Amino acid sequence: MFDSGVMHMIEGTDMHRPYNAITLSLEMHQRFGQFHIFFERIAGANAPPHTYRINSFLPFSNEFPVTRTLSTHPSIDSPSERLLALHSAIGHILHLSGAGDYIQVILRDMEDGVVREDGSTNASRDNAFTPPISSAKGI
Repeated sequence: MFDSGVMHMIEGTDMHRPYNAITLSLEMHQRFGQFHIFFERIAGANAPPHTYRINSFLPFSNEFPVTRTLSTHPSIDSPSERLLALHSAIGHILHLSGAGDYIQVILRDMEDGVVREDGSTNASRDNAFTPPISSAKGI
């Protein structure tokens, strides 16, 4: 795992703590949950605390990138910078490896009832995932 000490933050009832929560519109929540958008902390002496560049792997017209400072309250934990960074890293891996597309095919098959009892799917469908071909030599 990327961050071996992060599991305690999202296990059991801790997963419902404010540092693991962020308020988004329904559309942005879906994009975030599918790892299509990610938050990158803007660091620096002039950057306000909890300021992020929100970006996307997919073309959503002119919506991204956008910079936002998250609202905070002294008695409520802000969204965890650590968890947002982990979410971003996972999104980058899924996008760059093509694994995200493969996972979407499996999830769609599960919704459509195409997944068999043994967990296998019909991966030869016309719209099934095809791994990208690397242009690097020796790969």
